[in-house]
Amino acid sequence: MNVELRHLRSFLVLAGELNFTRAAARLHVAQQALSASIRQLEEELGTELFVRTTRKVELTASGRALLERAPAVLAQLDSTLAEIRGIPGGQLTLGLLATSPLDFTPRLLRSFSAERPMVKVSIRNVAFDDPTGGVRDRSCDAALVWEPFETSGGLVCEPLFSDERVAVMAADHPLASRENVTPEELAAESFVWVDDMDPVARDYWTLASYRQGRPAKAGAQITGLEDLFAAIRAGQAVSASPVSVARTLPWTDLVIRPVPGLAPAVVSICWRPGECNPLVEALVACASRLAGLPAAGDLLIRS
Repeated sequence: MNVELRHLRSFLVLAGELNFTRAAARLHVAQQALSASIRQLEEELGTELFVRTTRKVELTASGRALLERAPAVLAQLDSTLAEIRGIPGGQLTLGLLATSPLDFTPRLLRSFSAERPMVKVSIRNVAFDDPTGGVRDRSCDAALVWEPFETSGGLVCEPLFSDERVAVMAADHPLASRENVTPEELAAESFVWVDDMDPVARDYWTLASYRQGRPAKAGAQITGLEDLFAAIRAGQAVSASPVSVARTLPWTDLVIRPVPGLAPAVVSICWRPGECNPLVEALVACASRLAGLPAAGDLLIRS
């Protein structure tokens, strides 16, 4: 057992009253409970704090020494707790657009929670049809997203870091036997299809710049990350996935192949800057620091 706050508070009240009945009444506990608390404190300290007789209760030398020090300890604690309670709380929702597998995501959440312990952060995984991660429709206050996509409409995306893209395909796919795959070879394969997907994002993820104007071959229709890899395992599509996501895949029936020359993807934090939400501003600043960036406004991409 360790010394607990209730032990010290019980001690101080009893030291002030020097009467178990009155002290128990002030503490709103039974007298037996107060006696047990004092006994536990004495056992933990290894010394008697009170001399008890049938007629009176007195402090021992150890009790007097504790009485000199305990009020300052509790006062400092009470002051600290009051200060913490005074820190503005609140809540915000962070959208994740296929960024939940990233090591960066839990690091950001832990770091922000350490900085703002009174803020409640909710997490929302967003489907592929909203590349803003829920920021555009206001279901999320900010989001960790993959770029590029169309960012008009008052949204801002601050790049955090870039990530190499690799080919992910079924183990029995004809290209799986290759050591490397070219962007043009991968672009000629079938890709998953998402209804109402942002056209900039669709062209990027289906490698439109490597198809010389030819339309992408549509494979399985999906909505999110789990559907994507289910379709690939079934041989219905391939993908040009970020390596940080691909390396988390647990399935042995998938293979990953480098695609030399393929442009990397960029992880960004997206938000609506015109709303002046201090919690969002704090989250963006935290993400920038964690990614090794300077303050928002001086944007860099690191690879």
